[in-house]
Amino acid sequence: MSSLVATMRDMNISSEPKSASRPNYGTSGRQFPCWVNAFEVTPSNITCYHYDVKILPDKPTTPPRLNRQIWAHLDENMNVFDGVPVAYDGRAMAYSPTKLPADEGTWEILLPEDDGGTSTTGKARMFTITIRYTRTIDLSKLGVFVRGGASDGTIPDASEIQSATQALNVLIQHGPALMYPSRAASFFLPPENKQHATIAKGLEMWRGFYTSLRAGPGKLFVNIDIASQPMYQSGDLPAVVLAFLRAQSRGISFADLSASKIPARAYVEVDRFVRNVKITLKAKGPDGIEPVRKIKSIERGSASDIRFQIEEKDYTVEPCVRVSKVAIWPLELCDVQPGQKYSKKLDPDQTAEAIKLTTVGPKDRVPMLRHGLGRIQPDNTQISPTNKAGALEKWGVKINREPMVVTARELQPPTINYKMRPVQPREGVWDMRGNHFHQAATIQSWLVFVFDSDRFFPVEQAQDSIMGLVSACQSVGLNITNQRPAIHYVPRGCDIAGFILSKGAELVQKEGRPPQMLICYLPRKPCDEYGVIKRFGDVEKGVATQCLFINKAKRGNNQYYGNVALKMNVKLRGQNSILDVAGLGPIAEKPTMVFGCDVTHPSPGSMAPSISALVGSMDSKCTLYGTSIRVQSSRIEIIAHFEEMVIELIKQFEAKLKTRPHRLIFFRDGVSEGQFSSTLATAVKTEVAAIRSAIEKLGGGYAPTVTYVVCGKRHHMSFFPKNDADADRKNFNVKSGTTIDTDITSPLQFDWYTQSHASLLGTGRSAHYTVLVDDNKFSADVLQQLVFNLTYARCTRSVSYVTPAYYADRVCTRAQLILKRDDDDSSTVISSHSGASEDKVRHQHLNEYVSRLKSIHPNHSESLYFM
Repeated sequence: MSSLVATMRDMNISSEPKSASRPNYGTSGRQFPCWVNAFEVTPSNITCYHYDVKILPDKPTTPPRLNRQIWAHLDENMNVFDGVPVAYDGRAMAYSPTKLPADEGTWEILLPEDDGGTSTTGKARMFTITIRYTRTIDLSKLGVFVRGGASDGTIPDASEIQSATQALNVLIQHGPALMYPSRAASFFLPPENKQHATIAKGLEMWRGFYTSLRAGPGKLFVNIDIASQPMYQSGDLPAVVLAFLRAQSRGISFADLSASKIPARAYVEVDRFVRNVKITLKAKGPDGIEPVRKIKSIERGSASDIRFQIEEKDYTVEPCVRVSKVAIWPLELCDVQPGQKYSKKLDPDQTAEAIKLTTVGPKDRVPMLRHGLGRIQPDNTQISPTNKAGALEKWGVKINREPMVVTARELQPPTINYKMRPVQPREGVWDMRGNHFHQAATIQSWLVFVFDSDRFFPVEQAQDSIMGLVSACQSVGLNITNQRPAIHYVPRGCDIAGFILSKGAELVQKEGRPPQMLICYLPRKPCDEYGVIKRFGDVEKGVATQCLFINKAKRGNNQYYGNVALKMNVKLRGQNSILDVAGLGPIAEKPTMVFGCDVTHPSPGSMAPSISALVGSMDSKCTLYGTSIRVQSSRIEIIAHFEEMVIELIKQFEAKLKTRPHRLIFFRDGVSEGQFSSTLATAVKTEVAAIRSAIEKLGGGYAPTVTYVVCGKRHHMSFFPKNDADADRKNFNVKSGTTIDTDITSPLQFDWYTQSHASLLGTGRSAHYTVLVDDNKFSADVLQQLVFNLTYARCTRSVSYVTPAYYADRVCTRAQLILKRDDDDSSTVISSHSGASEDKVRHQHLNEYVSRLKSIHPNHSESLYFM
């Protein structure tokens, strides 16, 4: 393995940005065998042929689903490829294991309607497809690449590796994408038990599989992960409409499904919900086929207004759907076709149900992955579009049917220091009962507000909740002078900020000091009052705020209030706990500043700008953090104002500690697996360059060493302990501290996976770390242990990825809340603007947000106000 590391370190791939080389593989920690959701692939040695594909008309752009229907018709009905397993990506590229007879060909296709009938509109389903040869791709280069080079020392070019990987990914995904609904690299299977797959508002969850071919040190493998997709509930249309309406009115029945009994607002919502949904009409046409149509709208009149008689049966009760300018059908004669993706954001109830349905534990996951592989690489006895006479075999590709087993290491957790005694965590969790915060705050004055009626949260219950909170705070050393504060019920519809100010003025008059903390009881989650409260406390007045939701407070226990106390202390610049010196590792050796960076984007369709955040440690123990927030152009992943943000926080560090940091360690969040290759290049050139420029502008010969690490959880690798003895006691996940840096990592870069937290539900998701710059020349063991230790922060559980990046994510979320306008997601929808005006509106919004962005109040400098 060490020789492979040396070989990879010497590789020069000119088209990729140069990132930090792997110094060595980690060795610390207890080793144990671990399954991963990766299946080794025998590399193909053939040369394949790349073809460009163009389908006309292409305006509007034909979606991949329709393109694949056209391709399947070309292949199966017209037999253009004569049995050659040509793989198509659904857009513009195809790959063949043998050269096709002609370098270019064009075919006219009259695509049958979805119901199997012939188009009634002539040109509506007529397409022209052109396939043109472009180049050859040598797939054997992949095997040479993962082995570290050829016998003569030559290394394949990066473009060759990328092309070969892309060709095999298209091959692996081709068959399932033809047979099942798909999304990017995932395909989805119909549920075996439809009733168990149903979620709120007329939807159902389909499970499926994500696939991606990867190159690891010494081997190729296909990463297979479980995916899920909400679909429109299939079957009887009246049942789907009822399921949607019952989310607001549970008692509604089939008898109520008449236009006069559906409230006007619900009518508009259900019309939006079913618009463009494909339905089968349960009445055969002259050709003996039940036609398939798209719903244009729901008609306000009932069927009795229109008077139907179909096949000698009258339909006079239910509302109707319009499927064309002249055709209207009663709901009961319509079936929703299966496999129609629902692309809008799920509401909180749907999300909760979807999570419950799609959660899969480690013990169940491995058999499901084998099942997914069977859909990609069926047995030789199965002939299908996926395995047309052994398509993968004809390409020389064979996927091992058993998941890979790799060697994982369980890192030791750090010692956590409290005021009274140190604590040793176990499996990512520890107990601080009988202990006090390392540095507890004192609350001398505070106010309590209830944003609900005293009928729903009586003053007695509010007082009991406050007493429970006070008791929990006192038990961990957080001293509260006034243990029975006045409880103020906020009048509905009042000026919230003005009401809080008036009660604060009364407190100043009574006690001679303003409140240090506002405790706010809220009726529901989410609610509009939350944003107003945080804007008031974080920006306008600089007072700490802590919100509790009434339903939780009513049944609150010591653990619940203890968790609230953990948040309250850090918002008042207290230190809940600190790592011991050994746990801080290189941070304890010299003045070091640890940064977390993130960019968050608006919801789909919104033209609101993106928000970037940088947090930086302000003490030697990495417990206090300063924050810097900027607004930037929408959906730009790179942090636009990085240089000035770095300068701002280094100056804050210097003002507090009277020295500049000698080491700068950056953890960059917000980069998904799909974005990583492109973001890697721009990050090295832009963000790291901004750090260097900031250092230079600080002057005085300042030359700290820089380490820049990208971290993220939006990847598809999962780990499962092979032996129960190595598993978490509760749900058989790998234990906190599990680290893998061999076999499934990059053959070129310094990267690794660490699962730092104890998983509560389903299969745990590790964090993936990739080092792009390392002036500090950390060894693998030193940096991996430091990263793991830094996941132990303010609470009594380790978090899922390194704390500074986690904090940056929270700051971005808070900034979005503070800056949010009421119409951000309704009146600023992209589809309502032309291309030119869209850019203008985006620019206007950016300028407006910049003008509204106010600095976080100085009272919150170095406090974790965003928790």
